[in-house]
Amino acid sequence: MGPLSYEFETADRTRTLWDAGYHSGHLYVALAQGAGEMLRLPTGLTPNELGGCDVDLETFQAFTQGMYDSYCSTTSFIMHDLMRGLLLASIVMLEKGGGTIVRVPEREAGLLQKHDTYVRGMWVED
Repeated sequence: MGPLSYEFETADRTRTLWDAGYHSGHLYVALAQGAGEMLRLPTGLTPNELGGCDVDLETFQAFTQGMYDSYCSTTSFIMHDLMRGLLLASIVMLEKGGGTIVRVPEREAGLLQKHDTYVRGMWVED
């Protein structure tokens, strides 16, 4: 049996931001890399020797803000649906690391309706 989890930790490894399932973690990284390429932004995610990812919070905050801004700049329900899960997971990890994004609630098109569900689903013990 292979690894069961995929941990996202701060770059200094002092805090776990998300202890994802192995497949969920890999999928998140792949989707984030694709979004980063589309947005021309580095993600701040670096796979590590432990089988997870180190997260540079400053870079990750800029990446998450860029995704949020892109989400809010379109009325395309297809783009909203494609980005929603990745963006919510990113926002929750960023918040867990003490970061935040600048929000424009009137442009969010229901983005944060499932925020609390993601927070509970991505919970890690401090």
